Amino acid sequence: ALIVTVVLTVIAVLIACVVGAVLSFFMCYEVKYVSAIANGLSFLFRSTPVLLFMLFLDFGPFRGSHFPALLTAAIAIGLYGAGHVSEVTFKTIKEHEDFNNKEIRRRLRKSFFTAAFPEGIERGRFQIKRLLIQLFQWTTVAGYIGANDLTQVMQDIGNRTMYPFFSIGFSIVIYLCITILIELGFELIEKKFIKMDK
Repeated sequence: ALIVTVVLTVIAVLIACVVGAVLSFFMCYEVKYVSAIANGLSFLFRSTPVLLFMLFLDFGPFRGSHFPALLTAAIAIGLYGAGHVSEVTFKTIKEHEDFNNKEIRRRLRKSFFTAAFPEGIERGRFQIKRLLIQLFQWTTVAGYIGANDLTQVMQDIGNRTMYPFFSIGFSIVIYLCITILIELGFELIEKKFIKMDK
């Protein structure tokens, strides 16, 4: 169950980064209509509660298709993350670039995925860190559509043993430990960035 939770988190983070990068690309360069659609999708993804989006996918597009519950949950969590990644990078890039200058916009369009997007991630790294932890925490709702994640297994153990408090407490400890590991990982990354800046 722990492996399922970690795999779910990794897939969700990959979806968030890839889809978020594409959305922020179109949001930044204000291509007529396309930019409006990208902004609308970003708003939709970050504003829809993950559980509702997960249930919508499970009972809607993926109903009867035998689509794995793990991937359904990962897509729902990943798209939620993509909405936030696109918003964070869009705002940080726009704050630090002169978007009234057509030449700067043209150069950024060419180097968006190699320079502008990574720089936007770096500038908004605190918000990105919080988002990654949030995506990890959202995996707790995967059991609603049958994904055999850590929370679902802990609940099953509690129901069978009649000691739900112990299994829930143990689950909380595991989530806290993984959150601490994420925090430590970002601290190391931030120290590396500070050294590079010097």
